[in-house]
Amino acid sequence: MSDAQLNILNYALLALIYLFFARVLWAVWSEVRGPRPGVRQPQTAQARGADATKIATRPPAPVPAGHSQGRRKGTPSRLTVLEPKVRKGSAYPIGTEITVGRGNNCSIGVPDDTFASQLHARVQLRNGTMWLEDLGSTNGTHLNGARLTMPVQLAVGDRVQIGSTIFEAQ
Repeated sequence: MSDAQLNILNYALLALIYLFFARVLWAVWSEVRGPRPGVRQPQTAQARGADATKIATRPPAPVPAGHSQGRRKGTPSRLTVLEPKVRKGSAYPIGTEITVGRGNNCSIGVPDDTFASQLHARVQLRNGTMWLEDLGSTNGTHLNGARLTMPVQLAVGDRVQIGSTIFEAQ
């Protein structure tokens, strides 16, 4: 091989290494940057005054004229997968209680999600409303981009992230 050919191969290898590092940095950035635009964030006085990752409360939603305050958005009856794309559209009825995790005994199994714990979260019917609870998972459960630290009421349209799987309450 001539010196010119070796130089071309060296530059090609160097370009591939830079592309690899750029892809790694992009993956890290997309994990660190937080929720995507368009995802509803809690904006209560507590969340503004304290660390928003520690408080998982929701501001009262505006109620259209003619609707009672009790029917804010409705009680969800199922969880629908939004991400990952291979399971998008899968719907799971909630009933009175479901559990989500990688374990075989979970109602909704996500065995391929390495960021989910064996028994990650629970959605449960209490006094006519649905509640979402993190069960001590390593990576946490997120409701509309905020990490849960205590059980929170779940409403229709809320987005629940468990590991890298995102559900929408319907």
